[in-house]
Amino acid sequence: MLKQTKKKVYIALIVVFAISVLLFIYLNFVYTPKCENYECWQKYMTKCSRASFISEQTEASWGYRITGKTDGQCAIEVTMLLAKKGELGIENLVGEKMTCSYKLGTATYAESDINACHGLLKEDLLTLRVNKLHAYLLENLGKVSEGLEQGI
Repeated sequence: MLKQTKKKVYIALIVVFAISVLLFIYLNFVYTPKCENYECWQKYMTKCSRASFISEQTEASWGYRITGKTDGQCAIEVTMLLAKKGELGIENLVGEKMTCSYKLGTATYAESDINACHGLLKEDLLTLRVNKLHAYLLENLGKVSEGLEQGI
């Protein structure tokens, strides 16, 4: 009888240990808290702790996910979730991603400093800007030419 009780206690301890290990793995490597506001996002970004946040801005909705520390910086995956209005062609970028890296302790909207980012979304955003500038120059070439002819 005592031998059977010991066996049940050992099985119970093994089950509790296995559940604890699974819970630890889930909370540290799988679960990502969702922030509902920028203050929450700032708190997690400053600590570079796993979290996600959706930023609703006038031209687009951006999804952010802190992936962790890499080479002494905080890595954040940025996804364009929805193009609302703005530049022509921005709707083609929905679903594209880029990864941004910031100094630990920094809290900001990731797309505000595109120089800290890399990936397809960054390249396509820069291409849109260059195309917009090119179109502007073509539209205003006469005005630019007149300004150059007037001299300094």
